Amino acid sequence: MRGREKQAVLVMSLIVVCVGVAAAVRGNELSQEIRQNSLRESALEQQLEEETQRTQEIQDLEQYMQSDEYIEKTAREKLGLLKENEILFREE
Repeated sequence: MRGREKQAVLVMSLIVVCVGVAAAVRGNELSQEIRQNSLRESALEQQLEEETQRTQEIQDLEQYMQSDEYIEKTAREKLGLLKENEILFREE
């Protein structure tokens, strides 16, 4: 090969190496982003599960608060109401 051809091959090789290094660096950055996104996704899934459970608990409580059992309990505890023929004994 002549001097110019050697120089052209050297420049092309250098360009290929630079592109390879740039691709490897970018690939590493993308891998880190994927790991971070995976951790974030796991945290969000956990939060969603907790909020779903909380929503279910609120719905259960709402349903209970509309029941006769809750109404009777509240009437007894807060208002001191009794059923017919019922006697209340209090300790002093």
